[in-house]
Amino acid sequence: MSADRLYASLLDLVALPSTSGHEEHVRQYLETTLQAQGLTTSVDSAGNLIAFLPGQGRPLLLNAHMDRVPPGRGQRPILRDGVLYSDGSSNLGADDAAGLAIILETLRRLQERSQPHPPIVALFTVQEESGLQGARAFDPTPWQVSDGIVFDNAFEAGVVVSRGAHYEAFDVEITGRTGHPGKDLSQVVNAVEIFRRAAYPHGSLANDQTRILIGRIEGGSARNAVPDRVLLQGELRSFEESEQIEGYREWLRRAFDEAAQQAGGQARLHFVPHCGAYVVAEDEPLLTLYRQVLTDRGAQLQLRPTFIGSDASALRPRLRVFTISTGVVNEHSPAEYVPLRPLEQLVEDTLEVLRRWSGSV
Repeated sequence: MSADRLYASLLDLVALPSTSGHEEHVRQYLETTLQAQGLTTSVDSAGNLIAFLPGQGRPLLLNAHMDRVPPGRGQRPILRDGVLYSDGSSNLGADDAAGLAIILETLRRLQERSQPHPPIVALFTVQEESGLQGARAFDPTPWQVSDGIVFDNAFEAGVVVSRGAHYEAFDVEITGRTGHPGKDLSQVVNAVEIFRRAAYPHGSLANDQTRILIGRIEGGSARNAVPDRVLLQGELRSFEESEQIEGYREWLRRAFDEAAQQAGGQARLHFVPHCGAYVVAEDEPLLTLYRQVLTDRGAQLQLRPTFIGSDASALRPRLRVFTISTGVVNEHSPAEYVPLRPLEQLVEDTLEVLRRWSGSV
């Protein structure tokens, strides 16, 4: 059965190790599989794998990412009551192996059924988890594609991300002066104390329109030495306008600068924007078509905003794409799992979207 083949592909993919910048095993598996189906493939300068299936009408992009967060080890997951679970030793990798498997099975069924479909550009990206690097590097111009679907995790299977947040990373380097804690402390500057005193914005802000997190802290050199250096890694996610976002940057700069100056130390901040916010218009042609497909089988389109980034965030400035969630739960953790039956429905819905898109003008 084709559903069994879909699940088998998912099992194959999660068995392969793949972290950002080390997607070679998954890329080779996909390339071999797609070439065996007669598709032409290429690898761009970023390491993205691109497969092309000729068709009729306007081209359409199907996208999923090949990498996963560390440890990202391949594993043999546990199947229980129609749900695929991590074995607990690592994250499952269904984020985004589920998206990869959906696209593979969609392409297989298109050829087996000989149904009408548009030219399809299947884009399998690298380094999504480390800043959407592959999607940002992708050039759609040679493929003449302007619309597409991203399969990635956000909510329950089939839910569409209607709004994506602005996302940027920031680093803070705090420096002070070290010394022995048992001697004269008049000349030391404790970098950890500067961090503790900094009145920086954090958590949920502006009625949860902005979230700021410091997720990694590194500092000090020994138990018996006053720490003279602290490194912080944080992120800012926001649905607010650019003026408000710049206000949060300035608030962060000012908070750390003032705390450092008062203590006699220094603070340096560096911001790295990864993607801007976007909104999917409800009347976009591909989204309208997906809504019709769901309605015709008695389902209802669900649209939800999310702070979670995806390749759509990097592709939207150039392509009218939207993310359809694959339904992975507890992604990025050893408790990750994915229900299998909804993946089969996503394949069938995608096939119907492709059939109708090929006949649209």
